[in-house]
Amino acid sequence: MTDSTPKVFISYSHDSTSHKAWVLQLATRLEGNGVAVTLDQWDLKIGSDLPHFMESGLSESDRVIVVCTDEYVKKANAMQSGGVGYEKMIITSQIMKDLGSNRVIPIVINNSTFEMPMFVSTRLWLDFSNGNYEESYRQLISDLWGESVQPRPPRGENPFNRRPIAVDTVVFDIPENFANPSLDSTVTFNPTLNNGKYWVGAGDMAFELSWSKCAKGSIWIYNRQESIHSLRIPSNITSIAQINNAECSSFYNVEDSTSLKEGEVAVLQNINGYYLALKIESVLYRERNIDDKDELIFSYSIAAAKSTSLTHHV
Repeated sequence: MTDSTPKVFISYSHDSTSHKAWVLQLATRLEGNGVAVTLDQWDLKIGSDLPHFMESGLSESDRVIVVCTDEYVKKANAMQSGGVGYEKMIITSQIMKDLGSNRVIPIVINNSTFEMPMFVSTRLWLDFSNGNYEESYRQLISDLWGESVQPRPPRGENPFNRRPIAVDTVVFDIPENFANPSLDSTVTFNPTLNNGKYWVGAGDMAFELSWSKCAKGSIWIYNRQESIHSLRIPSNITSIAQINNAECSSFYNVEDSTSLKEGEVAVLQNINGYYLALKIESVLYRERNIDDKDELIFSYSIAAAKSTSLTHHV
């Protein structure tokens, strides 16, 4: 975020008393949020030279807010003289000097067709109509202060250059009934059989999962297996597709084991550097009838190419 105060000039047409009041309210709110606003209702005195006010205000401002009402669009496109026409001429000249600049910010209010004046028709604009006012203001004030409403995530390294954690791949003799080689799938099995072991993936991307019974609606998952490097629990994550960074610092590490409830998610890394995320779909223990089987259902996804993101893998 920049420390220097953003300077803004508001270009608008005097459509009505209520519209002038709306512009004044917007300018007042911007001033309250630290923005230096040049506005004719404050800065243009009786006897002042109008062209000089517009020229100096537009030249000295960092950004120009163009309030695109139906009347403003009509006046700007008709090449009329007067305030709108003169400001349009100055703004157009400034745009032509730097076509890549984002100096001009069109905002839409009282605009029945959402048509922009031709001189800013290629610019991204904000909709300040009633239902969108607060969200558009949030975007406007963030942009003026150099803050991003949707910050870019940190860029990671090339996954193909990431060195594996282990030199040698661990190879298992995996029972066919307790393995699923798919990268994305849903598994149903009895966690009391095969010592609670179940394998997913294959080759370097194999994960040995270890489970045991817990309280109703939950299951123990372990971090003792030879092929598993780490087990982490994401905070406030309810879907595998939400995990865009498996190395997120907010995920807490599990040293040995933890219990997972239905709907909870875990992230594992194997010793070859691949990530897997799994979600507990259902846990069912049937202890009253000796012929019934306990059942664990979990969905999982393994990120290819040692990616840390699983948002596109489900």
